[in-house]
Amino acid sequence: MRPAASQMLATRSFRALKLRWVRSLIGIAVMSTSILSIAHAQVPDRPALSPPGNHEVGRIEEVITATDKGYRYIGYVLTWRSTRIVVADTADQPHATGGTLEIVVYRSEANGHRVLRFKTNSAASNEEVADPESANSSASITQGTAQIESSISADSDGYRFVGYFVTWHDKRIFVVDPKSDSVRAVGDTINFRVFRTGLGASPRLSFSL
Repeated sequence: MRPAASQMLATRSFRALKLRWVRSLIGIAVMSTSILSIAHAQVPDRPALSPPGNHEVGRIEEVITATDKGYRYIGYVLTWRSTRIVVADTADQPHATGGTLEIVVYRSEANGHRVLRFKTNSAASNEEVADPESANSSASITQGTAQIESSISADSDGYRFVGYFVTWHDKRIFVVDPKSDSVRAVGDTINFRVFRTGLGASPRLSFSL
């Protein structure tokens, strides 16, 4: 009887030890999951680009201005998400170099091209309130031709931004490629559109392939 009793006692002890071991593993697993959840919640993800547009901030590296027949162009070379982009503005006075600029980042698809677009907050707001049929508004499109002096391209989340610096009417300007196609070479000649738009006392210039 004693060997049987000893064997039963050993079996019960083993089962109790096994149960405590399983409970300890479950406790460790629950604690690990909680820690990971807290860590994930405390680390903010970089905002993904999603329509209609993300409001973000860039740092102004350079200010570009040009005037022609009363129309004015203001553009900013910005550092955005560790890359360089150019954004046109509709403000009456340009912002200073070294400051920050709030922008709206759009992404779209056209003819198989995944395109990044950028606008200042003021430009995006003006689009919403402008009345193109107003007697004070006007618009015209002419063509320009120039050689590429340098280019800028930016990629983010599978979408792309491309544009070129050229000299037009003795002024350095930036021409956006609306398709964000393959980057052309420095020295290539490009034909581009010159947009002259006006609303009240704010006639503007913009440039696009």
